Amino acid sequence: MTGKTITAIALGLFATLSLPLSGCGDNRGTSSPDASITVEGLYPSFEPGQTQYVARCGSRAAGIRIEASHETSVSIDSTARRTGVIKAEPDVRPGEDFEIAVTGHDGRHTSYRVRCLPTDFPRWRFQQLRPVNPGLFVVAFRPTQDARPWVIVFDHQGVPRWWYSPDTRALWGQVLKDGTIAWARSLGDGYGSDPRMAYEVRSPSGELVRVVKTKGSIIDGHEFQELENGNVLVDSYAPAGRVDLKRFGGPARTSAVFAEIQEIDPAGRVIWRWNSHRHIHFSETRRWWNNVLSNGKAGVGGATTFDPVHLNSIEPRETDELVISTRHTDAIYGIARPTGDIRWKLGGTHTDESLRVIGDPARKRFGGQHDARIAPDGSLTVYDNGKDRPRRPRVVSYRLDPDRGTATYLGQLNDSRITTSHCCGSARPLIEGGWLVSWGDNPLVTGFDSDGQAAFRLELPTSTFRAVPVPEGATSVATLDRGMEAMER
Repeated sequence: MTGKTITAIALGLFATLSLPLSGCGDNRGTSSPDASITVEGLYPSFEPGQTQYVARCGSRAAGIRIEASHETSVSIDSTARRTGVIKAEPDVRPGEDFEIAVTGHDGRHTSYRVRCLPTDFPRWRFQQLRPVNPGLFVVAFRPTQDARPWVIVFDHQGVPRWWYSPDTRALWGQVLKDGTIAWARSLGDGYGSDPRMAYEVRSPSGELVRVVKTKGSIIDGHEFQELENGNVLVDSYAPAGRVDLKRFGGPARTSAVFAEIQEIDPAGRVIWRWNSHRHIHFSETRRWWNNVLSNGKAGVGGATTFDPVHLNSIEPRETDELVISTRHTDAIYGIARPTGDIRWKLGGTHTDESLRVIGDPARKRFGGQHDARIAPDGSLTVYDNGKDRPRRPRVVSYRLDPDRGTATYLGQLNDSRITTSHCCGSARPLIEGGWLVSWGDNPLVTGFDSDGQAAFRLELPTSTFRAVPVPEGATSVATLDRGMEAMER
């Protein structure tokens, strides 16, 4: 792949421009039997050595145009071989694929597979800026408020390799270590108000494998974290009963929810749980109280319920410690699993557990941050929305030393196109180094290389809560393609 800036634009959005030839696992293919063939209307743009493509098919699409010299013949899905200018009009449904078979003057054959996108498949734009191979990654979004949601696996050239459109809104999605695909059902906007909320886990062929829910309260969709023992960490907003919020400007008798973490085994049993009650105090919500009190939701039984903590990520740091991010305290916490106590705190109001920050140029550490993760080198990396802070959203990293009570600033990433981020967002390490960043409520995903330089941008019609790399070895383009084949039947 060359280092020059190259833009590839999804079919049906603008014009289609060329991408450089670049192999991707099972997607390398062989050389064309004859160089005297051109194909228009494929994504990515046609290269003789690449054998798998997607295209918009049907009467409303621009169509696929093939031009073959007199020495080369082309067959579309076993039709008679032709030469010259050919318009591909395969008899396939959206989501299905067809073959373009090319025969050169010496009799050698090469087969190209093209999968037709569904007629309502969302538009996207992919811009390659620097050489990088992030592997496969997952996004989930609704193109418009009235549209169906989509869970899509993209490859390193911005090509959609797998997709599924669920019956319910999908907040975010990921490929699990066993190759299944999970996403959070998102229903309504209350706290524990719809028992249908769950994580769906499906096979690449779209079959429902299992549904994961919390026990004793309705699951929330912010986290689904796989553990080495096969269990998962999920979160819930557990009703707290009557609380007095008068000292914070709220009602003296009202309802609230606490943040709860549950570890659930494959049989659905709760192995361990933690609740923010008595660990994170309402006084730590501080500057967020006006926002919290103006955003009451219908809770259990329809009662107006408030969310003073708002847990949005869970991450193991050591075998006996979890790192959590809570938006409404502007803070990251280290929780001791054996006792549930707070070992350390980063950001937010000062407490006895607060770490001293060394070197961070931002005087106010976080602003409604999301997605606190432990990188392979042990550092803590946070997607900091910078909500109501005088700075851009950022991905910021620290070296933690809880024994000495310090967090040392290591650096940050920004995208010049992003100026604000009210909510949501993620920052995840890529297999070959670098980061994959969703900028919250912005319709942009940026891939950074190991030098911290923007390597690609994926523009979507609307924002995605998270963008999540596929774990190494979890699946492949070939496996995903077989899943798409199975969904055709």
